[in-house]
Amino acid sequence: MTDFDKVVARTGTASLKWDRYKGRDILPFWVADMDFEAAPPIQQALEERLQHHIYGYTLPPEGMADAVIAHLQKEHGWQVDPDWIVWLPGVVTGLAVCCRAFCPDGDEIVVNPPIYHHFYDSHDLERQSVVRVPLHKVDGRWTYDMAAMEAAFNDKTRLMMMCSPHNPTGTVFTPEELAAVAELCRKHDVIMVSDEIHSDLVIDPKAHHYPTAKACPSMADRMVTLMSGSKTWNIAGLNCSFAIISNPEMRERFRKFSQSIVSPVPPLAYIATRAAYRDGGPWRQELLDYLAGNFECIRSELDAVEGLTVEPIQATYLAWIDATGLGLENTQGFFEEYGVGLSSGEQFGQPQFLRLNFACPRATLLEGLQRMKAAVASLSQDAVKSSGTV
Repeated sequence: MTDFDKVVARTGTASLKWDRYKGRDILPFWVADMDFEAAPPIQQALEERLQHHIYGYTLPPEGMADAVIAHLQKEHGWQVDPDWIVWLPGVVTGLAVCCRAFCPDGDEIVVNPPIYHHFYDSHDLERQSVVRVPLHKVDGRWTYDMAAMEAAFNDKTRLMMMCSPHNPTGTVFTPEELAAVAELCRKHDVIMVSDEIHSDLVIDPKAHHYPTAKACPSMADRMVTLMSGSKTWNIAGLNCSFAIISNPEMRERFRKFSQSIVSPVPPLAYIATRAAYRDGGPWRQELLDYLAGNFECIRSELDAVEGLTVEPIQATYLAWIDATGLGLENTQGFFEEYGVGLSSGEQFGQPQFLRLNFACPRATLLEGLQRMKAAVASLSQDAVKSSGTV
């Protein structure tokens, strides 16, 4: 049984997440990096590999593809051929390669804000342009605005870059939603790029992740799926991801445009990722239960806070919070003044929203939520003072 309540100090580790506020009393809930120790099978696999003291350029080790394929079949019912897999040092790298490989000069890439900020900057600014077609809410849930999508697609549209499950709204798209997007892409001969890095972080028991390529078989040969174990098993610093491309011509073009700009996967990254997919299943199930509990804490603590609305999510460990009601010019900076470091919604394309990473021990989360409540309460106190009311 994993003790996710255990608080592990990350000082002295050059942590990007924590050192952003080094020397300041600010709890970091921004970058998607968990404050939990890696699963024991991953730790053990790394320790065993470290006994061999040479860490040179490395091929995928024996059983690497098998571990990923078995996981995808078991968890998502998706049968993947080992030849379809292209190993990468990161999903963002895969996005950038897709833009260069499949989007000619002067053409367009469609993305759906609010969305992970690298969807806006993975292309070559001098060669391609990004067209933003915002998601909209239906019955309180973020999804594709198909009317707006159809209006945006034209003869220059070459790529549709999507995030499924969606970051930061936490939506797990249904097969019907995915099929509607795929049909639009088929109609316009558009290649689909599906970032599914959060596919194993579904915390809503009523939701189920469907790989886009499996949900839309007629478009599978016009699709690149990008995946990684980095978010699920907290090994983001060990850079190992992969693209799944069933079309051999697309796969070869992807490899060609990777040459000289994509670094090889480090040896320890391969080892950690193989252990995660092969032996990390039980740890992941415990993690999902804990994350679901953390999200309920957020809803319980913030739902009654005037000016803040916690959006419902189905996946990820990233809460999406509407802070429009606070009426602040710099919402992120305001909460930093009260000791809470959040991601600004502006970077995702939706100002006045905040993203809160709740993959941390519950005590840390609760402390952060109390600080947020105190911050909002201070606005009411300031209003009373300015009105002269005693």
